[in-house]
Amino acid sequence: MRRRAKAAAAALACALAGAAACWWVLPFCVAPAALPSVPDTHVYDRNGEMLGFLKDAQGRRCRLPQGELPEVLVRAAVAAEDRRFMSHGGVDLPALARAVRDRIVNGAAGGASTITMQLCKLGRRDAPRNMRSKLREMLQARRLEMSGASKHDILRAYLDNADFGNNYRGVECAAWMYFSKPAAELNAAEAALLAAVLQAPSRLNPLRHPEAALARRNRVLAAMGEPADADLHLRPLRESVPSCVTQAGRQTLLAPLQQACEAAAAQEVERMREHNMSQAAVFILHNPTGEVLACVPAALPQSPRGGALDGTRTPRSAGSTLKPFVYLQAFRHGAWPGTVMADVPTLYKSLTGVQAPTDYNGRYLGPVTIRRALACSQNIPAMQALGTIGSIAEFLDDLQKLGFELERGEDEYGLGLAIGNAHVTLAQLVRAYAALARGGSLPQVFTRLPHAGQPESQPLYDPRDCFRIADILSDPTARASAFGRAPMLTFPFRCACKTGTSSNYRDNWCVGFTREFTVGVWAGNFDNSPMKEVSGISGAGPIFHRAMLLAYEHTAEEPSFPQRPQGLVDVRIDTRTGGTARNDTPPECVQTELALAENPPKESTAYDANGRAVLDSRYAEWYAQTQPLRLYALDPAAKGDRAPSILIPANGATVLLDPNLPANGSMVELKSTLPAATTSWRCDSLRIIREGNAWYAVATPGTHTIHATDSANGLHAQSTITVRQRIYN
Repeated sequence: MRRRAKAAAAALACALAGAAACWWVLPFCVAPAALPSVPDTHVYDRNGEMLGFLKDAQGRRCRLPQGELPEVLVRAAVAAEDRRFMSHGGVDLPALARAVRDRIVNGAAGGASTITMQLCKLGRRDAPRNMRSKLREMLQARRLEMSGASKHDILRAYLDNADFGNNYRGVECAAWMYFSKPAAELNAAEAALLAAVLQAPSRLNPLRHPEAALARRNRVLAAMGEPADADLHLRPLRESVPSCVTQAGRQTLLAPLQQACEAAAAQEVERMREHNMSQAAVFILHNPTGEVLACVPAALPQSPRGGALDGTRTPRSAGSTLKPFVYLQAFRHGAWPGTVMADVPTLYKSLTGVQAPTDYNGRYLGPVTIRRALACSQNIPAMQALGTIGSIAEFLDDLQKLGFELERGEDEYGLGLAIGNAHVTLAQLVRAYAALARGGSLPQVFTRLPHAGQPESQPLYDPRDCFRIADILSDPTARASAFGRAPMLTFPFRCACKTGTSSNYRDNWCVGFTREFTVGVWAGNFDNSPMKEVSGISGAGPIFHRAMLLAYEHTAEEPSFPQRPQGLVDVRIDTRTGGTARNDTPPECVQTELALAENPPKESTAYDANGRAVLDSRYAEWYAQTQPLRLYALDPAAKGDRAPSILIPANGATVLLDPNLPANGSMVELKSTLPAATTSWRCDSLRIIREGNAWYAVATPGTHTIHATDSANGLHAQSTITVRQRIYN
């Protein structure tokens, strides 16, 4: 008996020694738990107001700890996850014994993991769920507890790394995303819900399974000794993180302005729903610093019609928004706001054929100053300025320097570049217009604070020319004949504005600036479907108007206009000729204009004996239709400044006769740059016929030379073509 007692005592001693070794020694043979690196992906505005979260490489939203854990959250986590957390040494032996018993008796699994063990498990999220992994977690938990880590530090680390559903990582992120507040401000019910979710983040997701989350939350409240509640009281954070934000941290955005612009854009898009306007985007830049204060990629982000797309960075047809830069190029070559352009029906040749562009309102203004042409967004004068005063190649170079990323070449764009056949983004437009507000200096754009500030740069344009463009765009009188009073472009302060509408109403724009801000708005449809006669005034205009006012409402800036540079003088001109006004100039034709001090205009001699301005042959058709006899006289013999040429059929063209076409495709309509009303056609080898106001050549195989002659002034053009019969095998 004595020997058996000694053996038993020895066995017990060995067992106790083994248990002690397992409890205190063996944990140090296991590598300590390595927590994954959790980036802080939260985004806040320039004043520290929460905007939301970016996603990390794993699609998670995360936020690092902020201050001490509130006592109510500690109670909730312990009650939900590990009731003896404060007293055990990393492994809860009673809970472990109960789990073993349940597995043996009932086949049930789980239930023994402590908070410390779960923290160790977070270091190996991809580890298989088996006994080996469980044993490793137990040993790591013991080592962690024996290594001097406090219970508070362990709980803090666990809550800062745990999954709270919806890819929200950490209690700070979860508190903001579910309740729009920091963890330090959680009440008992809110803390209990976050602790409840930890058990099964997917099954207890309060946004997708509110009933299951509520039941679990109330059980946690009961364990805390708190009364149950029938409501989850969720207040999810309204995230306002636009696509221009690419890094977490402090942004240049101003949260109240951002949210106000989001609301304004959404309201205006909803108002225009019946006109098939489904989306809009807003971009606001602070001109002196280049800081983005608001960026709304899509007015209706939840909409299936492009809600996930970015309207600030999606290339769209520019419409008329590039016209100010066309005239800036013209000013560089000696033109000025008083230069008179011919706004008359005009044909232009491009790679896609002959085009006959029309103006915004379908009206031609005849002789028109650049001021009025730009303010009224007339197409023909802009194309004329690009083709005769400047050049397409130079204009493309200007646009590249302004930051526009254009993929096609000079021949592909042609003169259509002046009226919108290029695709640009809203962010690019706003930056370019900000250069106008800054006297020609292109700003560097910033979205994150702090930044290095604006670098010194040479202006891309003469500051005097930029001011003259700004002066035109802020002139309500100059645009009145096309847009009327235009309340969407009218402010209690001076503001330069430009609208744009692409063909078939697929896109419209409104971009404008003061000295402080440049605001840009795009409105339309990402699927390229046309809107129902929605222009830049009626579509983008109302959003622009609200956004510009909001920019001042939410900042301390006082409205002002770019300062007038030195070297400009006021000159009274005759808008019919662009020369200085005479004593007999009709009052309605007198305009005060801005000229360069070193190059003021002179008095024109283009008047008849009655003081009427004399027009050349380019205006023949316009003159015949409008009969402005009191102000103008027509001299058909006076030649215009455009070289005469035949557009259809172009010189060197080949015409194919096709038996599948009516009349074998032989009827070729004739078009030239000469005035149609006074032009006659001739060909020695083809029959020329006239039907109404149109002329046709009846084509036959061979080589032919066609002649066009303006009977009013003798101008002549010719085109040699080849006609062949198409042969089908």
